[in-house]
Amino acid sequence: MQTFLEKYEWLQWPFWFDLLKSSTKSITSIMIILVMTWVLLKLRRVLIQRVFRLTRMEKKQIETLETLLMSLTKYVLFIISSLMILSNIGVEVAPIIAGAGVVGLAIGFGAQTLVKDLITGFFIIFEDQFSVGDYVTINNGEINGTVVEVGLRATKIRTWAQHVVVIQNSEIRISQNYNRERMRAIVNITVPYETDPADVEQAVHQMSAQMVTKHKHLFLLDDKEQAIEPPQLYGLTDVENQALGAKYTVVSLVKDVHYWTACKEIRKELIRQLKVLGVPIAYPRRIEIGDKFSYAAGEEM
Repeated sequence: MQTFLEKYEWLQWPFWFDLLKSSTKSITSIMIILVMTWVLLKLRRVLIQRVFRLTRMEKKQIETLETLLMSLTKYVLFIISSLMILSNIGVEVAPIIAGAGVVGLAIGFGAQTLVKDLITGFFIIFEDQFSVGDYVTINNGEINGTVVEVGLRATKIRTWAQHVVVIQNSEIRISQNYNRERMRAIVNITVPYETDPADVEQAVHQMSAQMVTKHKHLFLLDDKEQAIEPPQLYGLTDVENQALGAKYTVVSLVKDVHYWTACKEIRKELIRQLKVLGVPIAYPRRIEIGDKFSYAAGEEM
């Protein structure tokens, strides 16, 4: 016959001693895990900040990537520490890890586009393909406008009409950025065929002198505050031009933020100088010869 104390082990001191010993060991291990997690959270902040200080990225790009990495590392540390704590209190973590793998695999198959968006968004930010405030053209002109937000899943672009277009990052195949320190302003102008090329060259020269004097801030400058590439005649670039006339091209290096303004001012000043020299701008004309033959410029005879 078992005695009363042998039947109820929890009433005996050895039972409580072993329980207290194992509990103390588990609690100590849990406390060590929590302290180490806290220390790693602090160290990872200092490490990430120091790494980015060694890079040449812009401030807004650094802030975006720091926030992303801080959030990512925080979740990784929390998951690892949680699994270690569960293991210390006697919970089998192997089935949990296996189950998480199966669930993650199922989610991955069902959300491939989302994963692709996140990966593409990360590289857009990391490679600084474009940032908030940049004027961009997406997918060969499908979307044109100013970037208002760059996220991991999607990018928001405000068009000239002030519409906000949201495009998933995985759908961005080709992007043209108009804000990378320098831009080349390319202005085309068409004059009648009978115009002397010397007159066009003179008009461009006078326009260039006026632009550098009045609008010097628009151009890319060297160390001596001189325009690196002031407006100049690139040359005669088209003689057919739908039978409208001879097309000349003027080029210049300008600051990215003044690209559109520089193009407008060059066109305006160039037209003014052509008028001073008596050179008209080409336009569709109908020329009549005698009473029987006539044709319109731009039409086949």
